[in-house]
This record gives sequence, C-alpha cells and structure tokens, in this order.
Amino acid sequence: MRGKSEAPGDSHCHRRDPQETALPDAWRVGELVDFIRAHFPEPVGAQELLSQFDLADLTDRQVGGLSGGQQRRLAVALSFAGRPQIVFLDEPTTGLDVEARRALWQGIREYHQQGGTVLLTSHYLEEIEALAERVIVIDHGRVLTDGPLAEVRSLVRLKRVTLTGANAGAVAGLSQVHRVESDSDHVHLFTADAVRLVQELATTHTTFTDIEIRSASLEDAFLALTSGEQAA
Repeated sequence: MRGKSEAPGDSHCHRRDPQETALPDAWRVGELVDFIRAHFPEPVGAQELLSQFDLADLTDRQVGGLSGGQQRRLAVALSFAGRPQIVFLDEPTTGLDVEARRALWQGIREYHQQGGTVLLTSHYLEEIEALAERVIVIDHGRVLTDGPLAEVRSLVRLKRVTLTGANAGAVAGLSQVHRVESDSDHVHLFTADAVRLVQELATTHTTFTDIEIRSASLEDAFLALTSGEQAA
C-alpha cells in the first residue's frame, strides 16, 4: 500500500501513506473503503463491511467529520476488507465509549463466525472475556497459563463477594477474607469459602444493604496469577 494513489477529489491526500495510523480526513468513508478494497483480489463488499461495523450510514461522510469512536471502528473494519484468514488487533477499543465498543465487538464476532481468526492483545480484560475463546496470560515475558477462557477462570479458587453499603475497614479483618477491594458504593471480598464468609458476616453483625456472590472473573484470575496468589 505504498503507492502514490490520489484520493478522489483531493490532490493533497497522495502525500499520506495509507499505513499511517491516522486516516485521511478529506476522504469520504466510501472512497476510503473502495481504495483499500482495491488492493485485494476478493474483497468484502463495501456495504457488507460497513454494516458489519455499524458504519453503513456514514458512506458519504468525510473521515475527518467522524467521531473518534467511528474513526476507530472504520480503521478496524479496513483490517477485514481483504477477507484475511487471521487478523492481529492491539487494544482495538481503547478510549471508546460503551456503544462504540460493543459495535466493534460485534463486527469482530461476525468475522470469527465466518471462520476467521483474531489474535487480540489487550489490558482491557472485559474485552478479552467478551471475545476470546482461548486466553494466554503473559507476565514479564513468561507465559503463566494458556487455555480456554473458562479453564483460565477456573484456575483461581477464590470467589468474589460484593457488599453494598458495607465498611471496608470493618470486614477486612474477617478470617475468611483473602483480599479486599472497594469503590464508592461497593466492597469486594475475595474468599476461598463464600459460605463460611457469609456465616461470619452474619455472626459479626456486619452492616450492608445487598450482597452478590460470583465466581472469579478473568480479571480476578489475571491478578491472582500475576501476583502469585494461591490457585487451585
């Protein structure tokens, strides 16, 4: 893609290398998609590609007039234009809002459902949970685990008990609490035995307004693996 192709209707865009991260602001979305598609023998149809990433209504819009989320989705969509067998994505949704993130996730899922493979690197573990079938956890260049998503989550035997309206200091010293995290409204207790922890909360008359118990998330597993906490 290092040719000197000029943008339709813009004599300045021939100076921009299509391999740059920044998209050419003056091009229209449809023009850019057609330009990229022209480099492949059997590209995805333009409207099919744009619809896959919820961009179909933006064909005639100039790229520079798109929101940051729309530009990010367009950049990722262009990666799929040539029907690749495998796509490498590095933190593709960083900085996107919830709606833009989910639209991009859906486009990636559709590609995978059609038989494609995505290698995704990300520190955003909710994204990995939403998309991945197989997870590799790497810490300082060392592979800590490699397996199906459910298997990686199951490595950590801790449960997460979330209390609403509780005092973090008051529950941190309970015997069944392995680790405590808190935010403005919730206290998250990590325990190897959720039943005994709930009994201890009752016997110590701990004050809270709501309780939720669930298995470890991928984030919990990642923190446990990288910090050397006890795992099953």
